Amino acid sequence: MSTTINKKKTNAYIHIAIMLLITFGVGFLPPFGQITGIGMKVLGCFLGIVYGWIFIDLLWVSFFGFAVLTMTGYANANTVLASGFGNATFLMVLLGAAFAEALNQVGITEGIAYWLLSKKIFVGKPWLLIVALCSCAFLMSMANGGIAAIFLLWTIAIKIGELSGYKSGSRLLNMLIAFIVYIAMTAPNIVPFYGGVILYGGFFTKGSGLPIPAGPMLGAGLIYVFLMIALLLLVGKFVLKIDASRYTTTEALCEEYAQYKMNKYQKAGLILIVFYFLVLMLPQIIPTLPGAAFCNNLGVIGWSILYMTIFVMWKDENGKAIIQLGDCFRKLPWEMLMLLAVTYPLADAMESADIGITATITSTLTPILMNMDVTLLMIAAMLLLAIVTQFMHNVVMGAIFLPMIPPIVAQMGGNPYTCFFLMYLALMCAYVTPAGSMMAGMVFGHEYMERKDAYIFGIVFLVVTIIIAICMIPLLNIVFAI
Repeated sequence: MSTTINKKKTNAYIHIAIMLLITFGVGFLPPFGQITGIGMKVLGCFLGIVYGWIFIDLLWVSFFGFAVLTMTGYANANTVLASGFGNATFLMVLLGAAFAEALNQVGITEGIAYWLLSKKIFVGKPWLLIVALCSCAFLMSMANGGIAAIFLLWTIAIKIGELSGYKSGSRLLNMLIAFIVYIAMTAPNIVPFYGGVILYGGFFTKGSGLPIPAGPMLGAGLIYVFLMIALLLLVGKFVLKIDASRYTTTEALCEEYAQYKMNKYQKAGLILIVFYFLVLMLPQIIPTLPGAAFCNNLGVIGWSILYMTIFVMWKDENGKAIIQLGDCFRKLPWEMLMLLAVTYPLADAMESADIGITATITSTLTPILMNMDVTLLMIAAMLLLAIVTQFMHNVVMGAIFLPMIPPIVAQMGGNPYTCFFLMYLALMCAYVTPAGSMMAGMVFGHEYMERKDAYIFGIVFLVVTIIIAICMIPLLNIVFAI
């Protein structure tokens, strides 16, 4: 036993030494390309932190990242910390996690889990139940549920797992944690009037002068999403051979679960959840609706706070608040939150014009892409973005390449919309490493998630998307016929 412990300690110290060597050693190497001296230090910080995330720990390595980034001379400590902890998305995730715990305290997730398990259609059909959860992720995200929908479905999926005998860290629960994020964050990005298409479509229009056609974009996007969900589940069942045999119920249990009745607080909470999603969704669809501006200004953060405030003010029969607000914040997933917080200043530094890392990547890769067959160029551009966006912020990669590549494709006789769609899908797949995106941080940082599984499922999602995208090229040329 002591030998094993000593070996683990030794390995841990070796990994820490390697991380420190990378973090501080790269800065002493001569700059190359357009990377500046400070840029080399930032590059070392980035590579060292990524190594630490993979081989050491998520929490303290992320915390350490703030100090190391300050040491590079890129920015002072106040600026770095403000960039991380003051980021609007970070605050949204923090509130989302607290909101999910509030729903758990009210008993809403428990009520929904029992309701699902009481349906005899799921008896002996665990993968049908999994399909139902993934379908909920799709529908709730299309209703602009976003991060709140993810936390709600995470809690329900885990609750069902616990009732079925699955423990934390099991591959099945890890699969559901990852797939719920992939689906919930990808599905709304194919809706033309949501932020993703507007943002990235703007980059495309800037370079090509062409607007994004709403109908074809939505149609092609829906085909991709349905194929993506189906293939993810097929890979999980037949390739990874994930054991879901116990993630089900029996007729006897169905009858038992059917006896479960929600109390008045749960019913009120459920009604408020429906209202919550409506006020987030409707103003996006009908911006002229009375009160739309007010609802949009509150957003996910504001409505989550209001929701929790209602249940703090509401007292039960014993005069106690329905939820304990302190517990909602004491149980925050700090591994996830700290990882997310440090990625923002790291991404800002990597993308800074004064650092030169992004400019070096662009100047190196652009000439290579220019000398290809048009179809091969589109595929190569997609693959390039799919790889680079695992380490660089996808918005910046989109801002660089989307105005550049599709017009070249058009000049070569190809379909620029097809090129845009392929590149857009690639930018939505930044889940292979913790540094890939904010949402990748949510997957890697979940308290149940085994890091090995996070890497596996991130790669699966990326490969599935690339396969679907390449197979869709002939269809996209028809759908986006110019």
